[in-house]
Amino acid sequence: MVKVHLNLRESEYSGEKNATFAAKTEHKIKICMLSIFRKFKLKGNRPFLRTDEEMKSIDKKEADKAFKLYKKEHIDTLLKSKGFIKYSTTTYVRRNQVDVLEFIELQKETHGSKTFTVNYAMTPLYVPHNFLSLDFCERIGMLLCKRDIWWDFANDSIAKVSFGNVAKAIEEFVIPWFDSHSNNDSIRELLNEEKKTRENKGGRLSDLQQAWLDAIDDYTDCQDVIMGNIALFALPQKLYYP
Repeated sequence: MVKVHLNLRESEYSGEKNATFAAKTEHKIKICMLSIFRKFKLKGNRPFLRTDEEMKSIDKKEADKAFKLYKKEHIDTLLKSKGFIKYSTTTYVRRNQVDVLEFIELQKETHGSKTFTVNYAMTPLYVPHNFLSLDFCERIGMLLCKRDIWWDFANDSIAKVSFGNVAKAIEEFVIPWFDSHSNNDSIRELLNEEKKTRENKGGRLSDLQQAWLDAIDDYTDCQDVIMGNIALFALPQKLYYP
């Protein structure tokens, strides 16, 4: 459920002279709700698996060349402008103001269908790790329409459409999601919601997720842990400094 808070005083609705104000306010509410519930227009998406017959018609070299070209043109350029640093060929990282690592990955389908999706994740640098564990991770489709979405890059023309669409989705949904979870209060709320969801199904948070929740309010003396995790994860040198 989406909650819309209206900071309106009762007196503002009293009297005939305020009828215009009320009408304008109602119009603004409608615009706000339309914005909240607007649907993202998908382009270039398809089922993630192809049939054997479909696979035979793909020029793999063309598809791989298109993936590399349009990833660089659309995704690399966008994420660099948002402060992300390339971590590998298809992954990007950013350290936010509360020492949480933000992570974006382009995941290819592994059997040659020439489709891909986007994963976004966060993990706290101030909680000790033994390896890179993405302690909150989700698919971009869940942000867009509450279902898993994959995009096609089987040839140059469809890859161009797909990467343009994915870049737009990242800019309009993933980046704002990260920005809205770049403070301790919102992260605590996120983890508590995850905890409640899992407990309702008879589960629980992972040990690292629980350690993250426990550490949110008291990690001021964790600089050594942060530096250790950056080294352990082999993160880019630029992330040593927030």
